Amino acid sequence: MSTGLTLKNEKGWFAAGAEVEKALELLSDGAFKLFIHLCLLARRDQGVLQVSQLELAKNLKKGTQTIRHYLQEMERAGICRLSGFEPKPFCRGLIEITDEYWPYERMPSVGEIEAGDEFATAIRRLLDERACVRKGFFSTADAILARQWLARGVTLQQVEHAVLLGCSRKYVAWRNHQGQAPIASLRYFEPVLEELEQISVSPLYWDYIRSRMERIEKLWIQQHRGQRATENEGAIP
Repeated sequence: MSTGLTLKNEKGWFAAGAEVEKALELLSDGAFKLFIHLCLLARRDQGVLQVSQLELAKNLKKGTQTIRHYLQEMERAGICRLSGFEPKPFCRGLIEITDEYWPYERMPSVGEIEAGDEFATAIRRLLDERACVRKGFFSTADAILARQWLARGVTLQQVEHAVLLGCSRKYVAWRNHQGQAPIASLRYFEPVLEELEQISVSPLYWDYIRSRMERIEKLWIQQHRGQRATENEGAIP
C-alpha cells in the first residue's frame, strides 16, 4: 500500500517551483541565496519583507556592501522591488518579490481595499447621475468589476468618458426604438471602456458628447415621467 509523503516540519516551508527555478537561471550564487532567504521570511500573502541590510548581512554572514550588491542585482533582474532603503545599512526598507517570481496569490492590502471601495463608490455616483441607468442597481459583481478596472490602471476619468459615450449610445438606440429598458449592469460599459483605451480623443469632443447626451436625456426623462403618470392614472386604488 502506497502512502503520501509527510513533511517533518509543517511550519516555515516555501513553495519552490517554477518561479524559483527561473530566479536560479538569472542570479549569481550569492544573490540566489539571498533570494531564497527573503522568500522564507517574506509574508506569504504579500511577498513583502521589511528588513535592514545589516540584518540580512548578519543572517547570511556577508558584508553589508555585498548584500547591497545582491539586492541591486535582484532588482535589475526584475525579481524584486526595493523602497525605503537609505545609505545607512541599519535603516529598514521594504523588499517586494515581483509576481513573476512569487508563487503565492497575493491578498490585497488594507490600502488597496480602501482604494477599491472609493473607486467603486465614485463610479456608482457617476451612474446615479444618468437617467438611463437603473437606480440602485450597483451589485457586488459590479463592485468587483470596478476594482478589477482599478487594478488594471483604469482612471475615474476614463470611466466617466465610457459612461458618457455608453449612455449617449443608449439614448440614440432608444430614440430609434431599439432599446427601452434602462442599463442595469456596469458590464454594459466594459466594451466602451476597452474601445476608448485604444484611441486618443480631444477634450473638446467630450464637451460635445456631454452636451448632446444631456439634450437627449431630457427627452428620456420627459417620456418616462409621462409613462409613470399614465400608469398612475390607470392604477386601481
